[in-house]
Amino acid sequence: MEVRNKGRFVFWADAVADSAIEHARRNSMLMVTVKSGGSPSGGKHIGNMNDQIRAFFIYDALTRKGVRARLIYTNDDMDPLRTIPPSAPNGDGEWHFFTDQELATLEKHLGWPYSRIPDVFGCHRSWGEHFNSVIQDGLSRIGIVMENYDNSESYASGRFLEATRLTLSKTVLVREVLSRFQRNVEKNWIPFHPVCGNCGKITTTALSFDLGSETVEYECKGRVLAGKYVIKGCGHRGFSTLKEGKLPWRLEWVAQWKVFQVNAEPFGKDHYEGSWKSGQALAREVYGIEPPASLVYEFFLVNGEKMSSRKGNAYILHDLLKVLEPEVIKYLYTKRPMMQRNIDLKNLHLLVEEFDRFEESFFKGGSEEAARIYPAIVGKVPDRKPLRVSYLLASYVIQFYPVEEAYRSLVRAGVVKEEACEEDRERLLRRLVLAGNWLSMFADASKYVVKRELVEVDLNGFKQAFKELVEELSSLEEFKGEEIQNIIYSTARRHSIPSSSFFEKLYMVFTGRGSGPRLGYLLAALGKEHVVTRLKTLLQTP
Repeated sequence: MEVRNKGRFVFWADAVADSAIEHARRNSMLMVTVKSGGSPSGGKHIGNMNDQIRAFFIYDALTRKGVRARLIYTNDDMDPLRTIPPSAPNGDGEWHFFTDQELATLEKHLGWPYSRIPDVFGCHRSWGEHFNSVIQDGLSRIGIVMENYDNSESYASGRFLEATRLTLSKTVLVREVLSRFQRNVEKNWIPFHPVCGNCGKITTTALSFDLGSETVEYECKGRVLAGKYVIKGCGHRGFSTLKEGKLPWRLEWVAQWKVFQVNAEPFGKDHYEGSWKSGQALAREVYGIEPPASLVYEFFLVNGEKMSSRKGNAYILHDLLKVLEPEVIKYLYTKRPMMQRNIDLKNLHLLVEEFDRFEESFFKGGSEEAARIYPAIVGKVPDRKPLRVSYLLASYVIQFYPVEEAYRSLVRAGVVKEEACEEDRERLLRRLVLAGNWLSMFADASKYVVKRELVEVDLNGFKQAFKELVEELSSLEEFKGEEIQNIIYSTARRHSIPSSSFFEKLYMVFTGRGSGPRLGYLLAALGKEHVVTRLKTLLQTP
């Protein structure tokens, strides 16, 4: 989440922002531009979204420094479709498994630019527009909005024309630079991929070019994409203009820095170890620019594994928003970029509890990290600490009651004051819904799903203490969490039972496991009748 400078806290986004400001100053730019980008190949999982969300925090840091800045996104929709995922999100961000008919239709478009492939869902003009829309919608739901630039439009409108002409004019130099970083750069290779006028694929091979007429002669030979996806060509030979194709990605990425005057960009460790090295050389030697300030981040794992749509464990922002508040999601991306994160969906309550403590530390004061980062997460800081309820407590209570009744049970338990404002009420109702979704989507049922039947618990050495506890709980006029918690402690002390052992037994009775949310509040939320009846039934069991 931070770096340390002689003991002083520095948020990583501030460090990159300072480098971006210096980059803009050296290059006489009045606006500081933070860029991210991506290929609309399908659902962009939450690991990919490091690009966009970390870019947002850099942009936010710039604006907090009073710097004129913009946050842009380049939609790489001229990239070719190289493989078809088994499933993808529809326009609402819900995952859809393609039918055999849909897969057969998509197979006809392998090698086509995403911008020219019909949207299989029928809600957008193209595959590229559809999946870019899903990306931007997910970002907007967590409060992030970017200026969007489609590469298809940038080529067609001529925005990339000067950079494309420059690239081709230095073809020999481009080959020489890339040969330092890549094997098998062909001696006659031309850095441009026209769209085939016959079959529509962009996996062509340029044969020659004429900068006077701004045309490229090509043959549709097909290509091997990403080293393993074989796309066959139709054999057609023809001519295209410089607006009817694209630069190879390594060059296109650097050309974007020039065209959009980029001062900072985040990217993953895979790019750092590959295209970033060639990109720096291309920027300086071919395009005559300084590469932007960079932020390299490590990958996310989910439940200890790499995400993959083919494995069925790729999750997009829409998926996380079913179980987490937007501020919790953004908090995840403030952590140190170069530390690999494992998002343990089965124990997601731990992340939420960490955020709740982080938020509380902001309102208590004394935490440099929280003081700097919390405002960036929430945007407008509320006048007082938002009312939260333990995510784990919410997950237990929601198993016994519908949402509204679960909320009322928290009021009865003393967790929530009856006079809670409407904003707090809506926030708690939302957390109850999210916790319920987590239980059905991700939680380990053996740990967190409460067993309805009576759990067998060995009361040897505890029976008399349990009898007294039942009597005291039965006599309570108000079944409030704090008082119940105190009664449990005092009962354990009177019988010389370690409180941890007594609590563990009680947790087993009500949750089926030896731990859980604060027990007094859980029992209060479950209600006096349920708690007393269950304990009496247990005591009557032989």
